[in-house]
Amino acid sequence: MTPPEAPAAVDWTRISDDPNHPEARRAVQRYLAAVRRVHTDCGLLEFVEQCVAQRSVLDIGVVSHSARYFDQPDWRHGRIARHARRCVGIDILAPLVDELRQRGFDVRCVDATSGADLGERFERVFLGDVLEHVDNTVALLRFAARHLEADGRVYASTPNPFSRKFFRRFRRDGTAIVNLDHLCWITPTQAMEIARRAGLALSAYHLIKRFSPARRLLKRLAWRFAPLEYSFPDFVYEFAARG
Repeated sequence: MTPPEAPAAVDWTRISDDPNHPEARRAVQRYLAAVRRVHTDCGLLEFVEQCVAQRSVLDIGVVSHSARYFDQPDWRHGRIARHARRCVGIDILAPLVDELRQRGFDVRCVDATSGADLGERFERVFLGDVLEHVDNTVALLRFAARHLEADGRVYASTPNPFSRKFFRRFRRDGTAIVNLDHLCWITPTQAMEIARRAGLALSAYHLIKRFSPARRLLKRLAWRFAPLEYSFPDFVYEFAARG
Protein backbone atom coordinates (compact mmCIF):
# COMPACT_ATOMS: atom_id res chain seq x y z
CA MET A 1 0.00 0.00 0.00
CA THR A 2 1.36 3.44 -0.89
CA PRO A 3 1.77 5.63 2.21
CA PRO A 4 -0.26 8.85 2.28
CA GLU A 5 1.48 11.87 0.82
CA ALA A 6 3.15 13.92 3.53
CA PRO A 7 1.98 17.50 4.03
CA ALA A 8 4.34 20.40 3.52
CA ALA A 9 6.92 20.54 6.28
CA VAL A 10 6.26 23.03 9.08
CA ASP A 11 8.82 25.72 9.83
CA TRP A 12 7.81 27.12 13.20
CA THR A 13 9.93 30.25 12.64
CA ARG A 14 7.52 31.32 9.89
CA ILE A 15 4.72 31.35 12.46
CA SER A 16 6.48 33.10 15.32
CA ASP A 17 9.90 34.00 16.66
CA ASP A 18 8.77 32.52 19.98
CA PRO A 19 9.48 28.74 20.14
CA ASN A 20 6.76 28.42 22.80
CA HIS A 21 4.11 30.24 20.79
CA PRO A 22 0.82 28.26 21.08
CA GLU A 23 0.04 28.33 17.35
CA ALA A 24 3.55 27.22 16.42
CA ARG A 25 3.29 24.33 18.87
CA ARG A 26 -0.13 23.35 17.52
CA ALA A 27 1.17 23.42 13.94
CA VAL A 28 4.07 21.15 14.86
CA GLN A 29 1.74 18.78 16.70
CA ARG A 30 -0.59 18.55 13.68
CA TYR A 31 2.34 17.97 11.35
CA LEU A 32 3.86 15.22 13.48
CA ALA A 33 0.51 13.44 13.69
CA ALA A 34 0.25 13.59 9.88
CA VAL A 35 3.72 12.17 9.20
CA ARG A 36 3.82 9.46 11.88
CA ARG A 37 3.91 5.95 10.40
CA VAL A 38 3.26 2.83 12.48
CA HIS A 39 4.64 -0.57 11.44
CA THR A 40 3.54 -3.61 13.45
CA ASP A 41 4.29 -6.37 10.92
CA CYS A 42 8.11 -6.12 10.84
CA GLY A 43 11.08 -5.49 13.09
CA LEU A 44 13.55 -2.61 12.88
CA LEU A 45 16.17 -4.47 10.83
CA GLU A 46 13.56 -5.73 8.40
CA PHE A 47 12.30 -2.20 7.94
CA VAL A 48 15.82 -0.92 7.26
CA GLU A 49 16.39 -3.72 4.73
CA GLN A 50 13.21 -2.70 2.90
CA CYS A 51 14.35 0.93 2.81
CA VAL A 52 17.76 0.10 1.29
CA ALA A 53 16.86 -2.85 -0.94
CA GLN A 54 18.44 -2.51 -4.39
CA ARG A 55 19.45 1.09 -3.65
CA SER A 56 22.80 2.85 -3.47
CA VAL A 57 23.45 3.37 0.24
CA LEU A 58 25.82 5.34 2.43
CA ASP A 59 25.85 3.69 5.86
CA ILE A 60 27.23 5.97 8.60
CA GLY A 61 28.58 4.49 11.82
CA VAL A 62 29.12 0.93 10.62
CA VAL A 63 31.45 -0.38 13.32
CA SER A 64 28.87 -0.49 16.14
CA HIS A 65 31.58 0.16 18.77
CA SER A 66 33.31 -3.24 18.66
CA ALA A 67 34.57 -5.93 16.27
CA ARG A 68 32.67 -8.55 18.28
CA TYR A 69 29.52 -7.53 16.41
CA PHE A 70 30.91 -8.24 12.93
CA ASP A 71 30.10 -11.95 12.97
CA GLN A 72 26.70 -11.67 14.57
CA PRO A 73 23.67 -12.30 12.33
CA ASP A 74 22.00 -9.03 13.36
CA TRP A 75 25.05 -6.84 12.66
CA ARG A 76 23.34 -3.98 10.87
CA HIS A 77 25.96 -3.04 8.28
CA GLY A 78 26.27 -6.66 7.15
CA ARG A 79 22.52 -6.84 6.61
CA ILE A 80 22.42 -3.50 4.80
CA ALA A 81 25.36 -4.40 2.55
CA ARG A 82 23.65 -7.65 1.53
CA HIS A 83 20.40 -5.95 0.53
CA ALA A 84 21.71 -2.75 -1.08
CA ARG A 85 22.66 -2.57 -4.74
CA ARG A 86 25.81 -0.70 -3.70
CA CYS A 87 26.91 0.16 -0.19
CA VAL A 88 29.64 2.38 1.21
CA GLY A 89 30.21 2.42 4.95
CA ILE A 90 32.00 5.02 7.03
CA ASP A 91 33.22 5.25 10.62
CA ILE A 92 35.88 7.08 12.62
CA LEU A 93 37.46 4.01 14.26
CA ALA A 94 40.39 3.45 11.89
CA PRO A 95 41.61 0.00 13.11
CA LEU A 96 38.13 -1.49 12.82
CA VAL A 97 37.52 0.18 9.46
CA ASP A 98 40.75 -1.46 8.27
CA GLU A 99 39.54 -4.83 9.53
CA LEU A 100 36.25 -4.47 7.68
CA ARG A 101 38.09 -3.48 4.51
CA GLN A 102 40.17 -6.66 4.82
CA ARG A 103 36.91 -8.60 5.07
CA GLY A 104 35.83 -7.18 1.70
CA PHE A 105 33.55 -4.32 2.74
CA ASP A 106 33.72 -0.94 1.00
CA VAL A 107 34.35 1.20 4.07
CA ARG A 108 36.16 4.51 4.63
CA CYS A 109 37.51 6.23 7.72
CA VAL A 110 35.69 9.58 7.66
CA ASP A 111 34.29 11.95 10.28
CA ALA A 112 30.60 12.28 9.39
CA THR A 113 30.29 15.57 11.26
CA SER A 114 32.99 17.17 9.10
CA GLY A 115 32.77 19.12 5.86
CA ALA A 116 34.22 16.19 3.91
CA ASP A 117 32.69 15.15 0.59
CA LEU A 118 33.17 11.60 -0.66
CA GLY A 119 32.47 12.71 -4.22
CA GLU A 120 29.59 10.22 -4.51
CA ARG A 121 25.83 10.57 -4.17
CA PHE A 122 23.42 7.97 -2.81
CA GLU A 123 19.73 7.13 -2.90
CA ARG A 124 19.74 6.34 0.81
CA VAL A 125 21.87 7.49 3.73
CA PHE A 126 21.43 5.49 6.90
CA LEU A 127 22.38 6.63 10.40
CA GLY A 128 22.05 3.62 12.68
CA ASP A 129 21.92 4.92 16.28
CA VAL A 130 24.44 7.66 15.54
CA LEU A 131 22.53 10.89 16.23
CA GLU A 132 22.57 10.46 19.99
CA HIS A 133 26.37 9.92 20.04
CA VAL A 134 27.79 12.89 18.16
CA ASP A 135 28.80 16.34 19.37
CA ASN A 136 27.05 18.10 16.48
CA THR A 137 23.83 16.55 15.19
CA VAL A 138 23.23 19.38 12.72
CA ALA A 139 26.66 18.86 11.13
CA LEU A 140 25.93 15.14 10.90
CA LEU A 141 22.68 15.76 9.00
CA ARG A 142 24.40 18.28 6.74
CA PHE A 143 27.01 15.64 5.89
CA ALA A 144 24.22 13.17 5.12
CA ALA A 145 22.35 15.72 2.99
CA ARG A 146 25.54 16.53 1.06
CA HIS A 147 25.70 12.91 -0.12
CA LEU A 148 22.07 12.49 -1.20
CA GLU A 149 20.86 12.15 -4.76
CA ALA A 150 18.13 14.61 -5.74
CA ASP A 151 15.24 12.44 -4.53
CA GLY A 152 17.20 10.61 -1.85
CA ARG A 153 16.25 9.97 1.77
CA VAL A 154 18.11 9.93 5.05
CA TYR A 155 16.94 7.37 7.62
CA ALA A 156 18.12 7.73 11.21
CA SER A 157 17.29 5.27 13.97
CA THR A 158 17.55 6.42 17.57
CA PRO A 159 16.16 5.26 20.94
CA ASN A 160 12.75 6.43 22.09
CA PRO A 161 13.19 7.70 25.67
CA PHE A 162 9.42 7.69 26.21
CA SER A 163 9.03 3.95 25.62
CA ARG A 164 8.09 1.26 28.09
CA LYS A 165 11.66 -0.07 27.84
CA PHE A 166 13.04 3.04 29.54
CA PHE A 167 10.13 3.43 31.93
CA ARG A 168 10.94 -0.01 33.29
CA ARG A 169 14.53 1.08 33.88
CA PHE A 170 13.38 4.22 35.65
CA ARG A 171 11.07 2.20 37.87
CA ARG A 172 13.72 -0.44 38.63
CA ASP A 173 16.81 1.75 39.07
CA GLY A 174 15.48 5.20 39.90
CA THR A 175 17.41 6.56 36.94
CA ALA A 176 18.00 4.95 33.57
CA ILE A 177 21.61 3.89 32.95
CA VAL A 178 21.90 3.63 29.19
CA ASN A 179 24.73 3.45 26.66
CA LEU A 180 27.43 5.54 28.33
CA ASP A 181 28.48 7.06 25.00
CA HIS A 182 25.10 8.76 24.52
CA LEU A 183 25.01 12.56 24.66
CA CYS A 184 21.30 13.21 24.13
CA TRP A 185 17.88 11.93 23.16
CA ILE A 186 16.32 12.91 19.82
CA THR A 187 12.55 13.27 20.06
CA PRO A 188 10.28 14.07 17.09
CA THR A 189 10.24 17.84 17.72
CA GLN A 190 14.01 17.84 18.07
CA ALA A 191 14.34 15.85 14.84
CA MET A 192 12.27 18.53 13.11
CA GLU A 193 14.51 21.29 14.45
CA ILE A 194 17.78 19.50 13.61
CA ALA A 195 16.46 18.95 10.08
CA ARG A 196 15.44 22.61 9.73
CA ARG A 197 18.88 23.82 10.77
CA ALA A 198 20.54 21.32 8.41
CA GLY A 199 18.46 22.39 5.41
CA LEU A 200 16.35 19.22 5.38
CA ALA A 201 12.77 18.38 6.30
CA LEU A 202 11.45 15.62 8.54
CA SER A 203 9.24 13.94 5.96
CA ALA A 204 8.10 11.07 8.21
CA TYR A 205 8.89 9.33 11.44
CA HIS A 206 8.41 5.62 11.92
CA LEU A 207 7.45 3.50 14.92
CA ILE A 208 8.42 -0.11 14.28
CA LYS A 209 7.90 -3.30 16.24
CA ARG A 210 6.60 -6.70 15.20
CA PHE A 211 3.48 -7.84 17.04
CA SER A 212 1.55 -11.07 16.59
CA PRO A 213 -1.93 -10.58 15.07
CA ALA A 214 -3.60 -11.06 18.45
CA ARG A 215 -1.15 -8.70 20.17
CA ARG A 216 -1.65 -6.19 17.37
CA LEU A 217 -5.39 -6.13 18.02
CA LEU A 218 -4.86 -5.66 21.76
CA LYS A 219 -2.41 -2.83 21.13
CA ARG A 220 -4.83 -1.02 18.83
CA LEU A 221 -7.42 -1.14 21.58
CA ALA A 222 -4.89 0.01 24.18
CA TRP A 223 -3.77 2.94 22.02
CA ARG A 224 -7.20 4.48 22.39
CA PHE A 225 -6.37 5.11 26.04
CA ALA A 226 -2.56 5.25 26.26
CA PRO A 227 0.16 6.99 24.20
CA LEU A 228 0.96 4.97 21.10
CA GLU A 229 4.68 5.80 21.22
CA TYR A 230 4.99 4.13 24.64
CA SER A 231 4.95 0.72 22.88
CA PHE A 232 7.89 1.36 20.54
CA PRO A 233 11.54 1.38 21.75
CA ASP A 234 12.95 3.25 18.73
CA PHE A 235 12.24 6.12 16.41
CA VAL A 236 13.30 6.01 12.77
CA TYR A 237 13.35 9.50 11.31
CA GLU A 238 13.08 9.99 7.56
CA PHE A 239 14.58 13.19 6.19
CA ALA A 240 14.36 14.62 2.68
CA ALA A 241 15.38 17.78 0.87
CA ARG A 242 13.19 20.69 1.91
CA GLY A 243 10.51 21.37 -0.67
